[in-house]
Amino acid sequence: MIPPETHIYVYEVQGDMDFDPPSPPSSFVGLWNEQGFSYLFFTAPEDWYVKDRICSPRELPFTRHEMRYKDWQRGLPAEGLRVAGVSFVPADHRGPPPGAIILDPSVVFGDGSHPTTRSCLRSVEYIVQREQVNSLLDLGTGTGILSLAAAAMGIENVLAVDRNRLAVATALENVRVNSLSSIIQVRHGEARWFLDEPFDVVVANLPFHVLRDLVPLRGVTVHKWWVVSGIYRDQSAILEELFSELGFQCHRHQHDPPWLTFIAHNENIR
Repeated sequence: MIPPETHIYVYEVQGDMDFDPPSPPSSFVGLWNEQGFSYLFFTAPEDWYVKDRICSPRELPFTRHEMRYKDWQRGLPAEGLRVAGVSFVPADHRGPPPGAIILDPSVVFGDGSHPTTRSCLRSVEYIVQREQVNSLLDLGTGTGILSLAAAAMGIENVLAVDRNRLAVATALENVRVNSLSSIIQVRHGEARWFLDEPFDVVVANLPFHVLRDLVPLRGVTVHKWWVVSGIYRDQSAILEELFSELGFQCHRHQHDPPWLTFIAHNENIR
């Protein structure tokens, strides 16, 4: 766990790095790829390493950002957090209550504070309270928080997916710490790669452009429930129309401005 006052050094490099950084220094936290840029996280300044080992072969420029960890990641409150009947406590909690999920977000999205995380948790709880849910697919798992919560709600087969290796590593560690490896499988890859195997529930807290390309794919209709989040109201209308064309009923809207979450139900699957 990274102490709150630790300084984080974030190096922004143009291009998606599809390889692990070679022989990284001990200060290396991880690598994040997003929208054509790579972000390397360190707990100490590593200009020489980024310049010589990452950027030099391709003569890429880089930008360094510096901040305290607590300014990057709000983190769980010391006493923990309870959402949708599930308790989460930070990794340094001295006495986690029975059944609580221990969560270390590192520098990855998903510490429970964001409105879309909370609305997804409430949506999964809504479905679980109404019928038997045996399996769940978590697309864009981040820290693994939604998958961990699904296991805590009694779902016995969970697949957590993320295209980012740092998110996968973080989720794997959170699954290990909570002794949930027999329930939660964490995989690296694009969301579209994992649609063909049917799940009772799919949770997709993803950017709109990813969801817009995902929903028309063939595998979407083999799943009974979708929880869709990470979008704005006008974007929701577009996605709901796509789901409706596939035979889904969309309902249970949660609006936490500017974010909106909805549930899509495939009534053709019993």
